[in-house]
Amino acid sequence: MLRLSILFSLLFTAVSISLAGQIEGRVLEVFSEGLQLELTRGDDELSKGDTMIFKIGPGDHAINYNGRLIQGKAVYYASHWHLETIFPLDGSPYRAMKFINQQLHEINATKTRRKALRKGDYIPNFGMVNQNGEFMQIKQLRGRAFILNFIFTRCAVPEMCPASSMKMAELQDRVRANGWDGLDFVTITFDPAYDSPGILKEYMQAYGIDSGNFHLLTNSDHSVVEDLLYQFGILTREENDTITHTMTTFLIDTNGKIIYTKQGSHWSVKEFLRKAKKLMVVKYLR
Repeated sequence: MLRLSILFSLLFTAVSISLAGQIEGRVLEVFSEGLQLELTRGDDELSKGDTMIFKIGPGDHAINYNGRLIQGKAVYYASHWHLETIFPLDGSPYRAMKFINQQLHEINATKTRRKALRKGDYIPNFGMVNQNGEFMQIKQLRGRAFILNFIFTRCAVPEMCPASSMKMAELQDRVRANGWDGLDFVTITFDPAYDSPGILKEYMQAYGIDSGNFHLLTNSDHSVVEDLLYQFGILTREENDTITHTMTTFLIDTNGKIIYTKQGSHWSVKEFLRKAKKLMVVKYLR
């Protein structure tokens, strides 16, 4: 598969980056040049104001970053500069997202893990970035029911995240086959250090997920993800180069209330469909 490149006018923080590191920049042009790319840099440091060419992954290239302010990790290898873990930083939606997530953080300051969200609770608003590089507040789904879970794309245990994602994809297929409207799917990663929008884009495609009503969410601010794990009672621990974790899948109604939960990844697609169908009927009768 051809690798793709992206041209930036780099807008760095005060510290210049030597060989590799976190950078910010505004995208000037997105184009495909195959494997032979021109790399323009004066020395081994990337400094503010430089214009560089980077290779990026296919998931990032599928996102419209043209003209946008972004951040990413600059890595030099195989005789080329690459930009990885790309996140958008631009505009009023980004500022609104940061404000909303600060409110969530303040709520968490007075909350204990024993009071994690349960059936009958209303979920708080929060802001994330989806697989299309778009900023999203969860309240935007108000008026639509949705099924929510947590995963990380590097999970190598077949019966955990991969199994849960396969079931979410199956649910979406069954909902489409039934001709239902008003039901969305939300998956939040708890590995934002790796799971950027571009990675989530590739993950979505690998599972045959339609992005129309499926939102894979991440955030460059890792504390936001921690706050959400705290809210929903998901426990994680990094060990042996992976993440061990608990799993819970939630069914949220059109008003943002949790009406059904299931622990682990061995939940029934049929049962979630049965309970979601009730929400569809209620919506259509109104």
